[in-house]
Amino acid sequence: MSATDHLFEKLVNVVGSNYLSIELCDRLVYSKDYSIEGFAGDYTPDIVVKPASVEEVQQIVEIANELGVPIYTWGGGTSMSGNPLAVHHGIVLDMKRMNRILEVDPDNLALTVEAGATMAEVQAAAMKHNVFFTHQPESCLSSTIGGALSCMGISIFGAKYGYAYDQVIGLEVVLGTGQAIQVGNKSYLNVPAHNLLNLFLGAEGTLGIITKAVLKVYPVPPTRDRISIGFPDIATAMEACKRVHSSGCWPETVYAFDRRSLVQYMERAKTPIPEELSMAILFGCSGESDMVEKSLEVISRCCQETGGYELPTEVTESWWDAVNINRETFDKSNFALSHTDYEPDLIDACLPFSRFQEFSDYCDEVKREFGWVDIDFGSFIVAGPRGPIPFCIYFSVPIDTRIPREVEKWFEFKERMYTRALEMGGSVSNANGVGLRSAPWVREQLGSAWDLLTGIKSLTDPNNVLNRGQRGFD
Repeated sequence: MSATDHLFEKLVNVVGSNYLSIELCDRLVYSKDYSIEGFAGDYTPDIVVKPASVEEVQQIVEIANELGVPIYTWGGGTSMSGNPLAVHHGIVLDMKRMNRILEVDPDNLALTVEAGATMAEVQAAAMKHNVFFTHQPESCLSSTIGGALSCMGISIFGAKYGYAYDQVIGLEVVLGTGQAIQVGNKSYLNVPAHNLLNLFLGAEGTLGIITKAVLKVYPVPPTRDRISIGFPDIATAMEACKRVHSSGCWPETVYAFDRRSLVQYMERAKTPIPEELSMAILFGCSGESDMVEKSLEVISRCCQETGGYELPTEVTESWWDAVNINRETFDKSNFALSHTDYEPDLIDACLPFSRFQEFSDYCDEVKREFGWVDIDFGSFIVAGPRGPIPFCIYFSVPIDTRIPREVEKWFEFKERMYTRALEMGGSVSNANGVGLRSAPWVREQLGSAWDLLTGIKSLTDPNNVLNRGQRGFD
């Protein structure tokens, strides 16, 4: 009996024959995500397993330890960093059967859900009780709660509410030993001296498998409105954002796109943009109507005082429709690029405010060197409550993966951009996950603290069965 057959025999006793497969056609589905990293190697798992309960997850992890087989947790497969890919083959643990909304508690502003539920399913359940979950990424129809919390996702409402993991008050996690633990509950301040929640959030399944989460939800605001502001360059846009922050306004949405990125969105919406525009920011506010109106007035004034100008309403609304993804607008989103001949991939980094323009200029310089002048190529900044806005800068490139040299150039470009970001005193962002995309630079960024992290890994996953080979855990 082969090792795979032996593994199959053990796992079939856990989940049943209908919920695992060793067929190549099934396994290939899990060999790539939405990243270019998936084209750089063979990440086909040996077996795909679909558990229905935390007890089944525990048994699968115990079997993996017994046989020395790695496990790679799979949510919606929408990652753009290669973090669910089976680097050393083994088991892919597809969590989508664990998709129950266990409780919506509007009185305590909490929602309890299994890790395999999609963002759209969570939002639909919350809205029935006139509350909403703040994390609404472009991939909301297929990305899962477990994936978002593991990859530190951020979305359109991040300026006010932060990352997906900022919305977590409780977790159920299966460690690499097979032990299930509970951390936190519906009490918003149920955090002891050591915040163990943050140990697993953003860890991409390397320290434990998230199986259930208790999430914060918020009352649906009575009013939402927005404006968009044009700027001559990044530096002016940065200054305007700092001015808005110091004004005391707390916008819900802050998206900043350069002209190339905005054109990409507006072309799908069939909306022209002003010729003179170089940079634009979409600001959104929520709350009582008079407060929203006043906030947008203050934001507009702050931006105009620094050299910005308000864009036409049709640009604002088309932009909003393109980024506020739902079933009707999905085909307009950047995510829809993945259904063309190109695969979009991105680099995201955090830079000191004073270096944003320099970093963007360097990106343009390398882009010209690589001959990408005529390819849709842009950047945007997502804000967050962790500091003055904006927060991260992204460079997105649609790559024709049918041309091997284009894929090679992408990896060369990525190395140069991340290296330069660290040289400028910046850091590798985790807003879209680390995975295979930026793991080498994360280790460099952590320096001597990497030894501490590997020590923690050895405690929660002593045999390194969880996402082996990911995030530098070889």
